[in-house]
Amino acid sequence: MDVLVTGIGDAFSSLSYGSSALVRAPEGWVAIDCPGAVLRAWREAAERCGVEVDPLEVRDVILTHLHGDHCAGLETIGFLHRYRSPGDGPGPRPRLHALPEVLARTWERLAPAMDGSGSSFETYFELHELDVSGVSGIAGCSVQCRRTRHAVPTAGLLMQSPDGCLGWSSDTEFDPEHIEWLSGADCIIHECGEGPKHTSYEQLLAVSEAVRTRMRLLHRPDSAAPISSPAMLLAEGELLSVVPAG
Repeated sequence: MDVLVTGIGDAFSSLSYGSSALVRAPEGWVAIDCPGAVLRAWREAAERCGVEVDPLEVRDVILTHLHGDHCAGLETIGFLHRYRSPGDGPGPRPRLHALPEVLARTWERLAPAMDGSGSSFETYFELHELDVSGVSGIAGCSVQCRRTRHAVPTAGLLMQSPDGCLGWSSDTEFDPEHIEWLSGADCIIHECGEGPKHTSYEQLLAVSEAVRTRMRLLHRPDSAAPISSPAMLLAEGELLSVVPAG
């Protein structure tokens, strides 16, 4: 499993795209979140690490929550597959995976821009609910989710492929139980924000070294002070290979 980091910023960043990634799974690319200017974010990240990403081949999008820095690019992705796919007529709909309560309100956000000519949510996306009590199959991976402590419904992720397991904290305040849930992953990508409903770097220093050595950070504010372990911070365009730890 490879993880292409496409965004590392928080909601107020003027330097980075919203925290997001493309995961190269056994059956194709999977987007984790979909920030604004998403096609540019994907292209720039791919060019930096020398991989090819055809946006039309990103057939699965996991949406962790509905804050704009994580979902503002959904309109673009929906229109792209419907109107820019090769051949006559609309292309296959991308599969959108999210918590039930997130899916229930996503069209409310998109409809003013996308409901022309009687179009519905299902016109653009194939909808799949993430099951917090079970496992979802996505692009050849087994995906578990867990609700985080955030201002709106948000899902953290464990994404297991045949070759490794990725943990994705999503936006959350510091939650030792959430970190314990993520601790089985070979690579843990954790937010490192500041302010209410986010997890500070100082709080993450309290995590056991065994877990911290598998942890990489994003969602760091532009103006945040330098941290004592700068190598933990991810960079846009970084390509991670997720393999079993040890």
